[in-house]
Amino acid sequence: MKPIIIFLLLCISTTLFSQNISGKITYVVSMEAYTKEKIDSVTKSFKKKKIKMGKWMRNIFENTPNVNAYLEFSNDESLYYVEDEMQNDGKPVFNVNRTFAGGEDRYYKNIKTKDFYHESDVFDELSLIEIPIKKWKITQESKIIGGYLCYKAIDLSYKSNSTFAWFTPEISVSFGPKKFVDLPGLVLEVQLKRRKIIASKIILNPKEEININKPTKGKRVTAEEAKKRYSNFWNSLQKQ
Repeated sequence: MKPIIIFLLLCISTTLFSQNISGKITYVVSMEAYTKEKIDSVTKSFKKKKIKMGKWMRNIFENTPNVNAYLEFSNDESLYYVEDEMQNDGKPVFNVNRTFAGGEDRYYKNIKTKDFYHESDVFDELSLIEIPIKKWKITQESKIIGGYLCYKAIDLSYKSNSTFAWFTPEISVSFGPKKFVDLPGLVLEVQLKRRKIIASKIILNPKEEININKPTKGKRVTAEEAKKRYSNFWNSLQKQ
C-alpha cells in the first residue's frame, strides 16, 4: 500500500502547487535510423504494391536529423512548438522527425478553462483543432531523467503497449509535449516505437516572465470533425 499512498500524495501536491511553477523545457525529437537493409526491405514492399520509391522518398528515410521542440508553461497554461524549419541553400529541408515533432503546429493547453487544441493549417485553412483527452495506465516502473525521478505511464489509446511517457511528480504540472499531457507531473520523455521525445534542458521559474502566446486565429474544429476530415483525405488519396 505504501507506493499507492505516496503516489496519491504526489497527485494532491500537483493540484495544490501547479499554479506556482513556470518554466521552459527543451526536448530533442529523434528517430531510430533506418539501416540500408531496412530501406531495401521497404523498397521491396513498395514494389510488390506497384509503388515506385523515388530518390526523394529514400531521402525521407535517410534524412532524419534530430530536431528541438519547446514547451513553455506558466500558471494554468502551456504552449508546445517546434524549432524553425531547417534551410538548405535557402530552401526548406523535409525532415520526417520534424513532422512527427509537430511541424508548424502549436499545441495549447489551459487547465482552468479546459482548452486543449493545436493550431494547424492541415485542411488548407488555419484551424484550432480540439485534442481528445488520453487515457493512461500509470505504473510503478521508474527511472531518473535530468535528475528527476520519473514514472512510466502507458498510453491506452494505442492497442499495443508500445507508446508510453515518463513523467515526474517532482515538477507538479500536468503538461507535456504535443498530446502527451494530463499526468500528475511534467512529461520528460515519450517513446513511440522508433521515435522518442526526451527533455534535454529544464529551466524552472526563470527570471524573465513567461508569457504564453495563445493561438486564437482560425476556425475551431472538434476532434470528431477532424477525424472525419482526415479519413476522407486518406480515402481520396487511395482512389487516385
